[in-house]
Amino acid sequence: MKNANISRLGGFTLIVLLVVVLIIGILAAMALPQYFKAVERSRMAEAVTLMDSVAKAQRRKFMQTNRYAERFQGLDVSPKGASGTSYFTKGDPVTGRGGNGFVIGLGPIAVVGLRVINGTSGNPLQYQYVLRRYYQGDNVTCQGYNQAGEELCADFCGIDRPTEYCCDNGTSGECSRPR
Repeated sequence: MKNANISRLGGFTLIVLLVVVLIIGILAAMALPQYFKAVERSRMAEAVTLMDSVAKAQRRKFMQTNRYAERFQGLDVSPKGASGTSYFTKGDPVTGRGGNGFVIGLGPIAVVGLRVINGTSGNPLQYQYVLRRYYQGDNVTCQGYNQAGEELCADFCGIDRPTEYCCDNGTSGECSRPR
């Protein structure tokens, strides 16, 4: 009799355990999207830092030779393994295989462009966007290619309503091209 009372008071019923597991599942389902968004925002911050370094290197190159470098080898600062006009931050630096990062490219119209990629070309990404920066400018344009990308860009730019283009100075539309 004494043992029956102890087991009833000291243990959990199956229903209580199921309710606890259900509550934990609901909390995880609410928290995971915010976690993934925070991870993507940190990638964007890394991209903006890299774009700033490349833009400053291109400005120095222009002051020396009166033209921009067309390949990463022509810059005084270039990422490790960068050899051509584009560089992948994760995986193979030339092809991006085996990585989940972004690609930075030197553009012919004085734009540094970044796009989140996923090592293999067939896998769709949750956040699809591009970041651009003119070499002589200080602002970054964010362009979203799907709804999640547009919402992330709106968060990045500090605007309330998602749009296709926004500028990190808090305006909708593309950043103005410096003169």
